[in-house]
Amino acid sequence: AALPPVVAGSHDPLLEWSLRDSACGLALMPGGSLDGLKRVLAGEALLCGMHVLDGESGQYNVPALLATREGRGLVLIEWAWRSQGLVVAAGNPLGIRTVQDLREKSPRIVEREPAAGTHVLMAHLLGKAGIDAAKLKILPHVARSQTDVGLAVLEGRADAGLAVESVARQFRLDFIPLHRERYDLAMHHRAYFEPQVQALLAFARDEAFRARAEDMGGYDVSGMGTVRFNGA
Repeated sequence: AALPPVVAGSHDPLLEWSLRDSACGLALMPGGSLDGLKRVLAGEALLCGMHVLDGESGQYNVPALLATREGRGLVLIEWAWRSQGLVVAAGNPLGIRTVQDLREKSPRIVEREPAAGTHVLMAHLLGKAGIDAAKLKILPHVARSQTDVGLAVLEGRADAGLAVESVARQFRLDFIPLHRERYDLAMHHRAYFEPQVQALLAFARDEAFRARAEDMGGYDVSGMGTVRFNGA
């Protein structure tokens, strides 16, 4: 059966723009890295975006694939390296500079859903800083995308949230860089050869794509298209 022409998983602003401007025929259904992987394995999506850090090895995405029963049947294609950090109001009124400040200055924090790679990264950063998340002022409503984190801060519903640099730039918010991460596209081998996927990858090899990545900020797309895992 034909897989639905859908990109599930983690939201990435550059990928969202590329799907729209390439006219590749793929629809976006963001919902967190691990949710996306589940949908690919269930045949509900053609591919998914993911950026799941394995705290022990420091590896991205491969351990998450290997932890699933069918993960070996997938391939991982690098999309971009991204700068992740704390997005705060313009002018940084609370003077937040580090992860420790999330405890010291008691900002209202907007979190991502548990299946999101950003949620995994936040847990890792808090653990490294010896901070108990239960002691932080985390808002009850989670953000469903990178953009939602930026909007929550822009609209004054939150003081801080973890997101990619391009979101902070888009909304003219301040950004405190904390981590560099790899964002990959995961799919079954046969999905790689589907015309929609090939059209997206061809578009991402173009100069206009590189120029857009530079304009958005916080991206390194020099390795785009590199096979990071081949579970043949």
